[in-house]
Amino acid sequence: MATGQVSRVITEAIPTEPTLKLHMPHPPNSKFGVPPNKIRNKLRLDPSRALEPTRKKISTIEAQRVMSVFEDTICKAEIVSILPFILENRERFRVSLGAELSLLLDIHKNTVESYEEIKQQLDIQMRQRRIRTASTEKSEGFEDEGMGEYGASTESPMPEAEQMGGSRRSSVASARSVRSAQSVESYDSQTERTMRSLSLVAQQLSSSCKNILRAFLTNPNALSMIKNQARRAEPCSMFLKDMSDLRDILLNKLLTTPEEEKERMQYIQEVSKRERQNATVIEDLEQKLKAAMDDKDEEIKKKNSIIRKLQADLRQIEKFSDENNKRVTNEAEKQEQADLKNSEGKKQRLMTELNQLKTQLQNAVMEHRENEQELRRKKFRVESQVENWIQKYDTDMNERQSEYEEIDLVYTEEKKQLHELEERFKTLEAEYQQIMEERRVAREKREAAEREMALMVKAATTIQAFWRSFKVRKALKARKKKGGGKKKK
Repeated sequence: MATGQVSRVITEAIPTEPTLKLHMPHPPNSKFGVPPNKIRNKLRLDPSRALEPTRKKISTIEAQRVMSVFEDTICKAEIVSILPFILENRERFRVSLGAELSLLLDIHKNTVESYEEIKQQLDIQMRQRRIRTASTEKSEGFEDEGMGEYGASTESPMPEAEQMGGSRRSSVASARSVRSAQSVESYDSQTERTMRSLSLVAQQLSSSCKNILRAFLTNPNALSMIKNQARRAEPCSMFLKDMSDLRDILLNKLLTTPEEEKERMQYIQEVSKRERQNATVIEDLEQKLKAAMDDKDEEIKKKNSIIRKLQADLRQIEKFSDENNKRVTNEAEKQEQADLKNSEGKKQRLMTELNQLKTQLQNAVMEHRENEQELRRKKFRVESQVENWIQKYDTDMNERQSEYEEIDLVYTEEKKQLHELEERFKTLEAEYQQIMEERRVAREKREAAEREMALMVKAATTIQAFWRSFKVRKALKARKKKGGGKKKK
């Protein structure tokens, strides 16, 4: 049934082109050089092949890709449809399937059994919940009626004992409503847990199907052998048939050229024109049919009047038969009273046997109730263990997630610091290059100044030396002059 719904969804998802709404002029010549009149004559001669495309092979790469994807989908659907048969006969095909496929099929079978088991549990829980909800609403309705009667009775004078009994009934009703609310909440939590488990198993089932499809695609020999011997269910066969029909439709669409589409529109327009002409003929025939139907209605009215007369006679006969039945009933009642007196002894004997059977039934019920309690305790233990394992799994996953988030935060922070240090290093490197350049310029200026100073000192020393020698020579000349003057005197 599910496969039939999927096929209907797929076929409804592909819209058909509204060819009747388009009105395009026919070109003078078609793409292949065939005049349109010849094509129209060919369509008239062979109307069964009027809507078939001329091309038999797909020429474009996009269309070939579309067809290959669709055929691959059909192949996978065929594999999935024979999975129940393979699971039932996996021991028979274990050698041809191989170790990997056999392991995947065993896992898939276990997953399917788990899914069916959890689904049955969910159905039982939902049924119990509906029953409990209905019983709760019914008990609340009874309590409301009881409280209404109690409220009406309080208006009239009543004894003190009856008032105390009414208050006790109201407290018992409130306690019962609290217990019912608590039980409904517990059923809701249990149902929610079961639904979560069902969704997890459904995801595992989907992953298992994908793994099996991949393994079958790598082992085509086993797939071909199993396909020859496999038997599918009727809905699966219908689904595959719908898919093959859809493939033919898609192939027809991809093979149809625009010129063929125009020719097809003209052909459909001609058929529509003929249909309109036939509609006028049908309208005339419908008018004649209406006149014939009116005549028939008149005849039916006459026959109905005859039937009413016969019904009146039948009612009269029924009246006589009722009186006869009453007389026979009275006689039967008298006979029944006589038989009743005779059956008292037999009734006593049957009552003793009934009491014995009731005691046996009570003993069996007690025994079965103890067995049921034991099974319920066992079921509770198993469910508690499953819940503990789920909680442990959730705790481990949360711890690992938190550990991963902490490591990711540390990594992000260190990466950010590294980026900042790299930016800072680039800035410091630029500043260092600038400082070194300034130092080099200052060193060159200082060396130039030192060279200039040394040159100036050397020049000053030379000048001073010349100046001293000049002063010495001058002093010597002055002494010579003074010495010559004294000699002359």
